[in-house]
Amino acid sequence: MVGQWTQTKGTPRGIAAAALLGAAFALSACVSDEQAVDMGLATKCEADGTVAVLGDPARRFVTKSETEICRGPRRDSYTETRLDIIDCPTQTVLRAGVTRASADQARRGPDYDNTAAVEQARLRLKVGLADLTATESALRAAGVPVSRSAGGAEQCTKLAAGAAQTN
Repeated sequence: MVGQWTQTKGTPRGIAAAALLGAAFALSACVSDEQAVDMGLATKCEADGTVAVLGDPARRFVTKSETEICRGPRRDSYTETRLDIIDCPTQTVLRAGVTRASADQARRGPDYDNTAAVEQARLRLKVGLADLTATESALRAAGVPVSRSAGGAEQCTKLAAGAAQTN
């Protein structure tokens, strides 16, 4: 009879569905997290950062560089680097976007490479030619994505404690 396999009566259809479900569970147990990322089925993000004293004449600034790398499905893959400049006495953080490269710019925004502008601003702070407000203005004028917020005390105290131990 034509179309007999589509009939819903009997147990053969239920057994086939259970077998298919069991095979799916067995296959998912065989794929590791890293393999799922490589196949584009999952996203894995890694972040790394370093905190350092800027070395300015007044010894008031600390920098925190962060790099985040996400691998996985095309729409979720990106690499982004940010630099936080922390003014320790006022506990103010100036966050500047250094680089961004993403697979889906509609999702994450346009890619950019502001390495030269950020390095120039960091160098001007280091030699004492600018303060945080002037640095923020210069970076905004150069088209660098910048945000300003309160915080950074933990990085300042951590580096101050480390410096006290070495002296």
